[in-house]
Amino acid sequence: MESEIQLAQEFLVDDLEVLKVIAHTTRLDILQSLKRPKTVKEIAKLLKLPATKLYYHVNLMEKHGLIQVVETNIVSGILEKKYQVVAHNYRIDNRLLTDQPAASQELEQMLNTIFDVTRTEIRRTVQQTEQNPFADDKHIGILWRASLRLTPEQHAEFYGRLQTLLQEMGQYNPQNSAENETLYGLTLAYYPIHAQDEALS
Repeated sequence: MESEIQLAQEFLVDDLEVLKVIAHTTRLDILQSLKRPKTVKEIAKLLKLPATKLYYHVNLMEKHGLIQVVETNIVSGILEKKYQVVAHNYRIDNRLLTDQPAASQELEQMLNTIFDVTRTEIRRTVQQTEQNPFADDKHIGILWRASLRLTPEQHAEFYGRLQTLLQEMGQYNPQNSAENETLYGLTLAYYPIHAQDEALS
């Protein structure tokens, strides 16, 4: 019987070493797979990867507190562990992503990982469903890119609304999900743009 574990609402990545650990496609996939307790073999089956290649990643994530052991069993004389995430949401402290020499490489790696994961998830969905998740008539997904010109007051108001929305979305990650729920992905980037000199463009 699976242990009833109370997960934290948020895990704040505020350490460079932890950022290096989490900024990896396979480890992000492992995090996504551990919304409910699983063994390494169960993770491997879900991700379609050899279990032998996952033990290193799982041990590293446990060492840095990203996942936790929630159940242990003896199976054929071997200790088998079940792992689970420690929080519903994982968020990177913006201070780690500032333009510091020590963080510049991690920022580049994290950006690559985030967008690689987003690209992979979209492609996987298209391949498995043979449908365009962004088709207007289906109202399933949204793909949007724009540049905004905002006054400081407009930025503060818009930024505040985004933060409120993200906090609200955090409430939709209960430990025990309903059978009729669908898993959705969200990648959000909102940032000031250093525009090119229009006279040179």
